[in-house]
Amino acid sequence: MAFQKNIALPTGVAGDYFRIAAFRWDRAAREASALFALYKDAATAAAGQPLQPMAAKLRLTGAQFDTYLGPGALAAAADDVLAQLYAAAREISEARHETGEPVAGAQIVSDHGSDLFWDATDV
Repeated sequence: MAFQKNIALPTGVAGDYFRIAAFRWDRAAREASALFALYKDAATAAAGQPLQPMAAKLRLTGAQFDTYLGPGALAAAADDVLAQLYAAAREISEARHETGEPVAGAQIVSDHGSDLFWDATDV
């Protein structure tokens, strides 16, 4: 699973493949985070050669954690934590893009914008 969206870096190099490079979640604290790396393409992602190792960070806390990674959400998603993190990144980006307002309990931090994934393609 990954997102595809073309991004040009200030260096002039462009990449179009975002993949979760690392994540952590803590059920007791009801918080999770995921780091997205930007790759030139799927082949460089498979080779582990990111253009930008930390292109974006997703953070979920409280009710937003429960929405995507609580017991009910994970059971419905066949315990696929990564799929839920991608879904959260997409939906949080869409909400941020549509309203222009932050989403309580969730944020995407990136030099590419807090609505980075709203128009990305799932690959």
